[in-house]
Amino acid sequence: MGQEDDVQLGDETQSDEGERTLEFIDTVELDAPKTEVWEVISDPEVLTACVPGAESIERVSEREYTVEITRGISRFTVSLSGEAEFVEMNPPEYIVTTGSAYDAKTGSDFEILAAMEMDDDGAGTVLTYKAEVTFSGGITSLNTRIIKPIVARDVNSYFENVKDRIEAAEG
Repeated sequence: MGQEDDVQLGDETQSDEGERTLEFIDTVELDAPKTEVWEVISDPEVLTACVPGAESIERVSEREYTVEITRGISRFTVSLSGEAEFVEMNPPEYIVTTGSAYDAKTGSDFEILAAMEMDDDGAGTVLTYKAEVTFSGGITSLNTRIIKPIVARDVNSYFENVKDRIEAAEG
């Protein structure tokens, strides 16, 4: 982790409706037990600190969150307002999340489907994730060669921030 190209960039697809989908797959090793990793990735205050550009992430219920995120993507500043839901979870083993957000300035919709699975490796936790990000609207005017590395960098930053948070709690 830590380099933009660490995240495996999966397939990119484009639908007839102009939607684009990017896939990200990777594994992260964390020096903490699964229960501690789960606490970090499900705490809205910690998430707000770890998600790049997050202005607020608030828990609505055990499984539902609202999100406000602002990110610069090339010539656009995208201010996303939306929701996320843990649609399937078995703490601290795995979690499947769906999310949707909208940026009024560019008229762009974003949908995400993300899965994380946590396994003990004796010394800590191996977290494997896969995420599919689908977007439409004004943001699709940008070439995905511009968007993909920015999103990959943010994914890497998120997991680096989680790792730092866990290490700070251990220290």
